[in-house]
Amino acid sequence: MMLHGLAYLHSECHVIHTDLKPDNIMIKVEDPSILEESAKDEHEHPLPQKSCPDGRTIYLSRNDFGISEEITGRIQITDFDLSVRGDRGPNKGCIQAEIYRAPEVILDAGYSYSADIWSLGVMLWDVLEGKKLFKEVDPHEVQEYDELNHLGHISALLGPPPKELLDKGTRGDLFYKTDGQFRGTTIAPSNFNFEDSICNMHGEDKRMFFEFVQRMIKWNPEERGTAKELLQDPWLYADFDED
Repeated sequence: MMLHGLAYLHSECHVIHTDLKPDNIMIKVEDPSILEESAKDEHEHPLPQKSCPDGRTIYLSRNDFGISEEITGRIQITDFDLSVRGDRGPNKGCIQAEIYRAPEVILDAGYSYSADIWSLGVMLWDVLEGKKLFKEVDPHEVQEYDELNHLGHISALLGPPPKELLDKGTRGDLFYKTDGQFRGTTIAPSNFNFEDSICNMHGEDKRMFFEFVQRMIKWNPEERGTAKELLQDPWLYADFDED
């Protein structure tokens, strides 16, 4: 359903979402009583809230309702406040949630629809594995986003970035030497790779998912599959027997 939504957004509306993340994906509640229980819990144990100078109150959302026991089939992409047109020349600037930020955005090399595809690939991996693929925080500063560390993990997973991507970016020399070698010291494991990072799948399911997500998580934006192309991926239609 998400790929159908992205295909429509990109191909028909010519819009780049720019902020794909789990918080912006809505899934149909399989049991309405969950909402009643959540409202009761909020009344008895209210979550933190913030009062703004302009009189508004910002409430922390309750969005963890556990793992769905069945596939509801209703998924919607939401929050288009930061969306931009994708058919009016090159797009520049900082977009996307930090952990789902595409490398071309960090390098300031311009971005297009393929930036959404990167976010989707990383998000799918995170959701299915239940942990983050990349570690984007500074190990010395708790919860402080660090672009160098983020790119270090991407480099450990995918190898050095292509020269043409670095040449396009205005910030490439901050992170990479002229020969493409990473300037920082990554804390990623030496054996950091897709296959060893996937623990919740096995056999043919794991192999096909690995190939599917690889089509989205690529250095070169032009080499990533489009939403329409990804809709035809065999993994989406495979019927695996449970062990």
